[in-house]
Amino acid sequence: MSLSRRSLLVAAGAAAPLLLARPALAAPPDLSTAEGWLTWISAHRAEVSLRLDDGRGSGLSHRADQARPLASAVKVLHLAAYADAVASGRLDPREQIRVGDWERYYVPVDGGAHPAALRHLGIPLGDTGLHAADPEQRVALDDVVAVMILFSDSAAPDLLRDRLGVEAVIAAGAARGWPEADVRSLCAEYLFLVLPETAPPAGLPVRARREWGFALERRYRDEPALRAEALRRLPGVPGYPVQLAWASTTAAGSADRLAAVHRALSAEGGIARAHLERPLAGSLPPGVSGIGLKGGSLPGVLTSGISVRRADGTLGRGALLAHGDIGAEQLTTADAGLPLLLAIEDPRWRDRLATALSG
Repeated sequence: MSLSRRSLLVAAGAAAPLLLARPALAAPPDLSTAEGWLTWISAHRAEVSLRLDDGRGSGLSHRADQARPLASAVKVLHLAAYADAVASGRLDPREQIRVGDWERYYVPVDGGAHPAALRHLGIPLGDTGLHAADPEQRVALDDVVAVMILFSDSAAPDLLRDRLGVEAVIAAGAARGWPEADVRSLCAEYLFLVLPETAPPAGLPVRARREWGFALERRYRDEPALRAEALRRLPGVPGYPVQLAWASTTAAGSADRLAAVHRALSAEGGIARAHLERPLAGSLPPGVSGIGLKGGSLPGVLTSGISVRRADGTLGRGALLAHGDIGAEQLTTADAGLPLLLAIEDPRWRDRLATALSG
């Protein structure tokens, strides 16, 4: 398998960041390459958390219990809750979802992830190029979940969480090694940026911010006028410096917890593992049976969780959370899954990564 930026970035499903203003940067490390990651990590050890276990007795841990913004890597929790609901009969993967209902959670600041998901599903776009032309069109629930992973559609996790309840998503994480996960409305978090007058007071505790967000999401879901206002205000979204500050307030978690969930879902098998492994299923290296990957990005944030399932029965896992000096241009091509996969599969590269982390 070629460990190219393109193949891993697609598999990670990392939504492109907002990128509405791009400050010039002087030759920053290229985070689409392994060498670029080593350079960046060497200079920013305090800005990265890593948990890695190759499944063969070796691993790395660096600030692994420190909470950092998760970006779209958090969607693995929604996937886990979906898998639980399907297993219990609460959800039917074949259920036909009205596209207009799915899009009631969509705030168009995802770098084109939702339109890409619609095109992938064969759903024509409307005049704006952001929403489906026909909101009455139906799509299978399992296909909505698939594009949540493949393209990092950000309306899908809110649809799932609203259907199942936030406690179901938190419980799915807890059952797999991530207790009391920070599960929020992605829709609301985006609205706090697009419509700053809807944002909670600064310094509000996480639990209260979460409830504030759920209330705002319900308004957005049920009030077409609010959705129209958000669309109208998109050109006025603040620039990159404000986006950096906003991203620092979004849902957070640790590399330890994220890696634990990826390991659990891979070991369980079933529908969740299938979704995580499907994007790279046709390009696996010898001896590897499956690679499950889900990443994310926000201004100043790059994240990824991974599992590597081998034919000999061993199972590698890892998570990387980077938050800090990451420019807008770096985000457009960055691949946080690449250093994880290399470190799990190549001991020599893992040693180089360990050196970069320790100095």
